[in-house]
Amino acid sequence: MNEKLLEVINTPPDSAFAIVTAGEDAPHVVNSWNSYIQFNQQNELLVPAGRMRVTEANLLKDERVWLTISNREVQGRSYKGTGFYITGKARFENEGPNFEQVKEKFPWARAALVITIATAEQTL
Repeated sequence: MNEKLLEVINTPPDSAFAIVTAGEDAPHVVNSWNSYIQFNQQNELLVPAGRMRVTEANLLKDERVWLTISNREVQGRSYKGTGFYITGKARFENEGPNFEQVKEKFPWARAALVITIATAEQTL
C-alpha cells in the first residue's frame, strides 16, 4: 500500500472521495468520506454502503471502478495538499468477514463495497 495514499486517507480533516462506475449511458458518480475507508488483510479498500444501489447495479455488469481521493493537509509534490487517481475492480458483499468488519464500525451499512486497487497515481 502506498504510504502517501494511507496518509491522505488517515489525516484529518475528513474529506470526500468520488467513486465512479460505468453506467448504462454515462459514468455514475457517488461520494463517500475518507474516514469511512478501512482495509482488509489483502489491502483492499472497504467502504460502507448505505444506499449506492446504482453503483451496485453497475458493478454487476462491469466491475471496473475509478476513484479520486484527496486531502488538503497532506504534503504533495510541490505544496500542501495532494490527491490520488485510483483504478481497480469492486464488488458488494453483504456477508462474510469484509461485511462484518464494516458493519462493526458502521452499524447502518447494508453492504461493504470492496475495492481491489490496480493503480494509484498521485495527482498533486
